Amino acid sequence: MRYVVYGDFNCPYSYLASLRVDELVRRGAAEVEWRAVEHDPKLPLTGAPSGAAQDEWARELGEIADISRPGERVPDAPPALVSNTGSAVAAYAEALTDGMADEVRRAIFRAIWVEGRHVSSPYEIRRIVAELMYPRTPPDVHRYGPDLPMAIDTGRVALGTERRFGATVSVQGGPLTLAGQRRVEQWRAEWQSRTQVVPAVVSPDGELLPGLAGLARLAELLDGPPPAAADARGDRELARAA
Repeated sequence: MRYVVYGDFNCPYSYLASLRVDELVRRGAAEVEWRAVEHDPKLPLTGAPSGAAQDEWARELGEIADISRPGERVPDAPPALVSNTGSAVAAYAEALTDGMADEVRRAIFRAIWVEGRHVSSPYEIRRIVAELMYPRTPPDVHRYGPDLPMAIDTGRVALGTERRFGATVSVQGGPLTLAGQRRVEQWRAEWQSRTQVVPAVVSPDGELLPGLAGLARLAELLDGPPPAAADARGDRELARAA
């Protein structure tokens, strides 16, 4: 069974959804497809100070702290600058081509919510992708030839050498390929046609679960339904059997 999750890299609720998706995939409990969208594409490329909405951030972060499961480390403060995530979404769309979607998703969420980085710039996004595609190696790797290329996992990079240095988005911040552009446009159109809320979880049977309802479904997939829901489900099954 495949679930689809629409999420925004700036959204703390989407960050929690990403943690749960990773745990579901790790356990093999469900097949999940993440689709990145921008909740507010009009955010300035210079970043918007988070202090301007301090109360709203406090409410949202307090809410995800309240619903977090044991072991889920959720942020307790927003980044100083809220990024325009157009380049981040483009990079994630291109990462599907390279077979690195999960890694790029995790790295962007970590950059924003753990490291507090401002990622509006395409060059900052390229740096994040390059850290995954072209990982740093110990100095002794080049002991006998400093000009030799470093070892990377070339089997996972679909196109040329430039992509290995993180160049999966243009200098304007858009996807580099038509396939990437189509993904970005399709994801946004699908999301906007059904809801304006992130995260939004779509179940295998097409049920839309926006916001907290979607997070609750992901938790249920991990832990089972809450007792009240489980009792009600059992009552329905007994009624059908009778």
